[in-house]
Amino acid sequence: MASIIKKVKGGKPYYYIAVSKRVDGKPRIVQQTYLGSVDRILSVFNQKTAPEPVHAISLELGLPGGLWQAAQDSGACAALDAVWNPPRQGPALSHFLLLAAFHHICNPDSNIDVADWYERTVLRGLWDIPSDYFSSHAFWESFDSINVAPLPAPGQSETDDELVAARNGLLEAFRDRNFVSESVAAYDDADFHAWTSCDNERSALAQGGRNEQVRHNLRQVSLGYVLDATQGPSLMDGIDPERVTASSELPEFLERVAGRLDRAGIPRDRFTLTIDSGSAALDDMLALERSGLGWIAALPWQQAPPELRQRPFEQLEPVRSAHPDLRASADRCMVSGTKRLCVLLYSSINATEQLRSASESLMKALEDLPRLALDLAKPQRLLPTEERVRQRVREALGQNPVPDLVEFELTARDDRWELDFRADLDGLMRLFQERFGRTVLVTNQDSWNAAEVVAAYGRHQDMDEVFLGRKEGGLVGCSPTDPKAGSKRKVHAFCCMLGESLLHYMQQRASIAGCPDLTLEELCAELREVRQFDLVYPPATKRSQPPVVSMPSRQSQTQRSLVQALGIDRLIPAHDAKAAR
Repeated sequence: MASIIKKVKGGKPYYYIAVSKRVDGKPRIVQQTYLGSVDRILSVFNQKTAPEPVHAISLELGLPGGLWQAAQDSGACAALDAVWNPPRQGPALSHFLLLAAFHHICNPDSNIDVADWYERTVLRGLWDIPSDYFSSHAFWESFDSINVAPLPAPGQSETDDELVAARNGLLEAFRDRNFVSESVAAYDDADFHAWTSCDNERSALAQGGRNEQVRHNLRQVSLGYVLDATQGPSLMDGIDPERVTASSELPEFLERVAGRLDRAGIPRDRFTLTIDSGSAALDDMLALERSGLGWIAALPWQQAPPELRQRPFEQLEPVRSAHPDLRASADRCMVSGTKRLCVLLYSSINATEQLRSASESLMKALEDLPRLALDLAKPQRLLPTEERVRQRVREALGQNPVPDLVEFELTARDDRWELDFRADLDGLMRLFQERFGRTVLVTNQDSWNAAEVVAAYGRHQDMDEVFLGRKEGGLVGCSPTDPKAGSKRKVHAFCCMLGESLLHYMQQRASIAGCPDLTLEELCAELREVRQFDLVYPPATKRSQPPVVSMPSRQSQTQRSLVQALGIDRLIPAHDAKAAR
């Protein structure tokens, strides 16, 4: 016979199951099983009788949740709502702009898929806005409602509009949170093709031209932008018609940059603008001087002072920086008719990479040239012109520096061409010793030393991965631009740069929390693995909603640090059951 008995130990009751039998005619306990305290018995009972979940819903938590927290903590949400007042019901315009920025980072695709993606993220529960509100037509109407001023004519100042007001508000919010260094900024510009044929003349913004994506049949636009090279937020961006040459872009853009700094109350001379060699023409130098900004530019190799660029390696001093392979030498040289501080920067890593790239290109050319020689040696009914043959040879040689490393000779023999060529391997080694890995910088910061110039320009190079990402399909790539007319392309660029600023804000917070070495790609890769699982349980009654318990996915130590640093843990609902949507 079994029964439950109580024993008091240390003033606390504990319970046992006792099995009794008669032994020699007397009742005696022959088996005793420990049950524990009342609390332990109750927890075991609840575990055995707890309902099992009907199904689980997997939601993206880490990256969209981190971006949403960054938008709130950085003041971006408040800055956008200050320009476009939220309605009493439904999504605000800030929701559309932020969602476009988030989607472009988390799941780059057209706006047609935004609603479906939004439904699979924690944003749906946080915003409590049905996904039907974010159809592609709704995006079109919301972007079309934004007041965007027409492009200013050359020589005219930028006209204030709602996008300009939003950029000013974002800059002020970032400055209030010490997210703008106000020291070194990086400028670059890039052209992007639009899905608009060159025969389509309805768009005054997208113009015909040649682009690096080799889609010359499509019109294109030019995106100019300035990033804080220390912390990464976007300070300025603008979509302009594509020019035939880049020399006309920087002077006009500088006027807008200077005006933006003036309105923000930031002294121009406190900013040092870094630009690459593609924007270091004479007109650009004059425009930089007129702007009143500090600047550092990488000179095109042929424009660099010969006495500096040919300086022997032994005369270059090591530079104390995060890159121990760097060496540099500074001198005052004549550039564009004025003596300026110039710095020769040498990187052994870049020299090795350029040598490898040149060797591979040379090897490919030496594989293609014999096939071309055999093709030309065949008897031909109509002998091609020498210019046409030389064009075919140039196509086989490819781009610099290979054409300078291969000598070739063409000879016409009756109805065929003979091609002889020779590779100058000694010339390749001379390039390695005298050209590869070398960059000549020029600046108007005359009081700086070589190490300070190299450090400032190095921040521009750190931004290059972001710049290149726009054309290579990176985190916030802008190309190809959506087939939107006029102002919508400007809104599209604004969303891309907003997303980039939020990414850098997350990177800064992660660095403070103990993850200083994470690149943007690594940060996004870690956060993409952080998900939220909603466990849906059967409803208590037929009329009640099924309860849901939210649980985060299993996380690594790095992911746990990021979740806490970015405030993502605050987005996870408590374990108390909630109603399923």
